[in-house]
Amino acid sequence: MSYLSLSIDKISTPKRYPFVFPNSSIGELRQKIKETKARILPVVYDERTLKLVGIIRRGSLLSITSTKTKATAKDLVEDPPLVFGLSDDAYRVAKMMISIDEWYAPVVDSKRRLLGIVGLEDILRYLLEVEHPILEEPVENFMTRDVIFVEPTTPIYKVWQLMLSKKFAALPVVKKKKIVGVIAEYDLITRGFTRPDLEAGSHRKGPVVQEVMSTPPVVVSPDSMLEEAVETMLDRDIGRVYVVEKNNILVGVVDRSDPIIRWLGYTKGE
Repeated sequence: MSYLSLSIDKISTPKRYPFVFPNSSIGELRQKIKETKARILPVVYDERTLKLVGIIRRGSLLSITSTKTKATAKDLVEDPPLVFGLSDDAYRVAKMMISIDEWYAPVVDSKRRLLGIVGLEDILRYLLEVEHPILEEPVENFMTRDVIFVEPTTPIYKVWQLMLSKKFAALPVVKKKKIVGVIAEYDLITRGFTRPDLEAGSHRKGPVVQEVMSTPPVVVSPDSMLEEAVETMLDRDIGRVYVVEKNNILVGVVDRSDPIIRWLGYTKGE
């Protein structure tokens, strides 16, 4: 299988992309994400046909635990909102993904056999390859200024609730206006947190952010060129970079969708 040789307007994803089966255990799904850092896991019927069943989102694994149930992949699988074919071009792919805030989509053939995954990073890589002019603009032209954050002493269960309610994949950790770390879905999954653990409530202190967060945070300055931010996200395989002024004072965030929104001619929020 080619895991992905994707001819979407000269875009390709060079890395192999993992997949799982309907009977894969929750523990196996967690391990797969821990090893590969995949944001979504395609579910296929079997390794011979590779026919796509659906996808499992990384955040879904925070709601269930294999130690409490015999759940398998088929209990978490959902229909992907977007599915593309090899002939789709980059502009169409980007426009459809941005329109519903979907960062990843399976790519299949005419028999719905999985060929791979297309992600926003593929579009960003394309913009770098063609040296698009927007990459020479400063980061401050693209960043979101009102950044939702948590503090080092915030209980993990509150982070989990915020991620689920706001659909955040990561949150900056801020102390006295300075960013000191980042906490992401990946951190919670790899540390083995589950829904029963996270539904702690006020009567149970539980772990706090500073015990789990990743450090140091990946940051750029407001006057950095967007090209630097994009290259950093691609090189570090992260979804966003945080924008700081002197002494790491957090002033904004740029994520993978921001350059693509501008490339498409949209205004953020459309």
